[in-house]
Amino acid sequence: MPFKALIFDFDGVIVDTEQSIFDAYSDIFADHGAELALRTWETIIGSTGHRDLVFNNLELQIGRAVDREALRLQAQRLHHDISNSLPAVTGVREQIAQARGAGLALGVSSSSTREWVAGHLTRLDLIHHFGAMCTREDVTRTKPDPALYALAVQRLGVSPQDAVALEDSPNGIASAKAAGLFCVVIPNPLTKGMSLEQADLYVESMAALSLDDLAEHLGG
Repeated sequence: MPFKALIFDFDGVIVDTEQSIFDAYSDIFADHGAELALRTWETIIGSTGHRDLVFNNLELQIGRAVDREALRLQAQRLHHDISNSLPAVTGVREQIAQARGAGLALGVSSSSTREWVAGHLTRLDLIHHFGAMCTREDVTRTKPDPALYALAVQRLGVSPQDAVALEDSPNGIASAKAAGLFCVVIPNPLTKGMSLEQADLYVESMAALSLDDLAEHLGG
């Protein structure tokens, strides 16, 4: 293999939690007689700090302030209720098995919390496959900043040029590319219509990603 490590984003790549959090905030907007546009939401997918951006938009639409913390907790409850029963994305288990069989190091690079990522990976019995798990607690700035990917390759003991990132959003792509990694974008239903052309390779689904094809692409 012309690379030594595979580093996964979490939300939307390993588990499709992106739709449920968008739906949770969309419901809150609807309760207030407003609409959460996907173009507003897409600016924060893969990153953090979305509360202020989203609530600024809500307050602008309705013309008054809201109890942001109460609404954030409401969205979190809705999101968690749905996400806690979600399976791994189709093809993830097979991709991990392929990578382990090829002797690749595996990592996770996520702007979510360690509790969130580790909890789902444990629930799905996948956590033991990953030699590095980098989350928002580990860095000062999350995606699109390169810090999470820079830390992941450091912890895996490989150079950025020897690692491949699996991402699903513009913020994630920007983070991986700025850290010097080759980036494969595998969009989820929420991100497939977004601007993803900065990725090095576009693959329709995790199930369609072949490590042999990826190696050939990198070798070429």
